[in-house]
Amino acid sequence: MKIFLAIVFSWWSVLAVAQEVEPDWEQEGEIDDAEVVIEKEREISLPTASRRFEPIPPIATTRPTTNITYQFQEVTPTLPGLNPQVRPLKIKNPPLDKLYGNYLKLGLGTFITPYAELFANSTRDNEYSYGLRLQHESSRLGPVDGANSGNSDSRIGISGKYFASGHTFRARAEYQRERYHFYGYSPLVEPEPERDSIRQIFNAIAVSGGIARAEVDAPLNYDVEAKFIHLSDDYQASENQIELHLKTNYIIAPRLEIGLESDLYLMQRRDQNPETRAENTLSRNLVRVRPYLTYRTSIGAGEGLTVKGGFTVAHENDTASNADRLHVYPYALATLHFSDAFQVYAGIDGNIEATSLYSFTRENPYLEADVPLLHTNRNFTFRGGAKGRINSLFGFHAGFSANNYKNLYFYANSARDSTRFTVLYDPDNVFELNLFGEISLNSTEQFRSSLRADVYTYSVENLDEPWHRPGFTLSWLNSLNLYEKILLNAELQYMSGVQGLNLASGTTRQLDPIADLHFQADYLFSNRFSAFVKVRNIFAQNYERFMNYPSRGIMFLGGITYSF
Repeated sequence: MKIFLAIVFSWWSVLAVAQEVEPDWEQEGEIDDAEVVIEKEREISLPTASRRFEPIPPIATTRPTTNITYQFQEVTPTLPGLNPQVRPLKIKNPPLDKLYGNYLKLGLGTFITPYAELFANSTRDNEYSYGLRLQHESSRLGPVDGANSGNSDSRIGISGKYFASGHTFRARAEYQRERYHFYGYSPLVEPEPERDSIRQIFNAIAVSGGIARAEVDAPLNYDVEAKFIHLSDDYQASENQIELHLKTNYIIAPRLEIGLESDLYLMQRRDQNPETRAENTLSRNLVRVRPYLTYRTSIGAGEGLTVKGGFTVAHENDTASNADRLHVYPYALATLHFSDAFQVYAGIDGNIEATSLYSFTRENPYLEADVPLLHTNRNFTFRGGAKGRINSLFGFHAGFSANNYKNLYFYANSARDSTRFTVLYDPDNVFELNLFGEISLNSTEQFRSSLRADVYTYSVENLDEPWHRPGFTLSWLNSLNLYEKILLNAELQYMSGVQGLNLASGTTRQLDPIADLHFQADYLFSNRFSAFVKVRNIFAQNYERFMNYPSRGIMFLGGITYSF
């Protein structure tokens, strides 16, 4: 700082001397050289400052002695009520696909086979449903002498259901007309029989109605049905049949319930004796009642052990020499659920199995007039098996049943006319053992397949063989859906071990195995229009289900389907 002040002071002195000389700008001359010398001779020094370490004392303060009091006042505000107007966001339901409850199917096949089918059904409704069905299929030509082995099947039926609160009312009526010919004669017969002389026509009317209650939380559920069946043929035979069926169960506790199954059959058959031409009338009645008790060790479905036990009481008036009017059978069934996907079962029971002219003609339409009618007494059955699913695709069912019968029926060619069949009964004990196995494959709606095989063995006492009953059967069903455009269905039926008896000639014959493969393909052009092709008996075998009655060979049928 001292050095700086000295320099400034020197510069000021020079400037002051310079100002005393008045410049003469108009005079000419030169500036004399001068030299300024600044000498620093003084040394500035400051004394050493002393350091103080004493802390600064705090400032004394005086605290107030006045007490502060607080006063709290509760304030309750009054607000107007809120009434918000909330409008929830509504999501529109996706539109349902339109259903076409009606469709018409028309086709034509080999052997001069027209085919027509009409369905008219209601669509979506929460209160009722109804339907109308018309169907006709006939083949003018057959495997023996052309039109002499033709057949036809025509049906018309209506049905309806009404859904009330907790109940379902149903009704159904159907008329069916079937035409067959007794073509089981030798091809060497001369002259060839006239077609009308060997014709058989069945007219059947079936009317039924019922009411069912099946609620999840209701302790009492039941199903009651009444049915009337009338059958007549081309040979003055007729049968009227009234049936009443009842199924009910009542839940006493979550694991305990009681139930009742009951059936009533009232039948009257009129027929003409083929030898005397006299008219015969036969009334046949059957009543069956089965009370039972069911106990479950677990409340959950598909868990634990379920035991069902009771007895069956049956009363019938068949006039066979060994037929008791009153029958009592034990009834028990136990099912053990290891999981939802696997269970085993075993049980014993017995019953009277109702037979009628109507049921016989459904199996064999080539019966002679005035065939004997007897109910079958299944006096003991022991059955067992296991069923379940390996995964979501594969399922299985395997088991057996051992049965003891009285009055089990069989078919044989009649002694009066070998082109027609009579019914034979074994009045003594007939033992039947059935072993079966079934596997299924279900891949949602794309592919389904099920295969079932049954093995039968019989021990008869009054007959030489179990005539016209198979020893082995196999059924294989398949369906495939390709891209919702092509629908494929295939069905294979195999049967072997059938023995035939001709009472007119006394000859017996083991019929050839039956291998019948059916195939159908549908192509959907749209949701309303499609075309189909059916191929029957692809192996082209003229097999015989009943002796002397060969079937048609390979048969083709094609047509269209229209929905509206």
